[in-house]
Amino acid sequence: MDQALIDLDAKKSAHQLLNEVWGGRGFPVDPIWIAEELGVTVLETELPDNVLGGLVKDADKDPVILINRFDTDDHKRFNCAQKIGHYVDLMMQDADCYKYVDFRMQQANFAASADQIFANYFGESLLMPEMEVRTMAEDGASLEVMAKHFGVTEDAMEYRLKSLGVLLPAAA
Repeated sequence: MDQALIDLDAKKSAHQLLNEVWGGRGFPVDPIWIAEELGVTVLETELPDNVLGGLVKDADKDPVILINRFDTDDHKRFNCAQKIGHYVDLMMQDADCYKYVDFRMQQANFAASADQIFANYFGESLLMPEMEVRTMAEDGASLEVMAKHFGVTEDAMEYRLKSLGVLLPAAA
């Protein structure tokens, strides 16, 4: 499957989750609340320096998202959203899957797999939905205002704008 189709599936899945679970509660979206609504436990714990987060699903147990308690709140939120993406992707592929372990490593030096591409785009779409991003950009919001609105870092906001092909006016 090519990246455009993966991105479209991730965008649709995030949009559906926002509508059905988050239900228009506004911004910033709370991925920890969403995970818990899905029956996924989120634990903040100490993780090795090179691990950003993890998703663990064992037989006969609820899934668990692990996020590094030493990360900033913005990074915790994105890592949680990305792990929800892995969980959603896993459930779409095999709802009866009984064993799954994934840990997101910092600065991976390998080509991203289809499931990683899905989870990353899902996380972006969950926290920074395309229509809201485009509306704010059209209304002249700055990068800083948008990042604060969505509860993400300015780097994450800039990456999202770039991935959507949205240009902000140059700062005066």
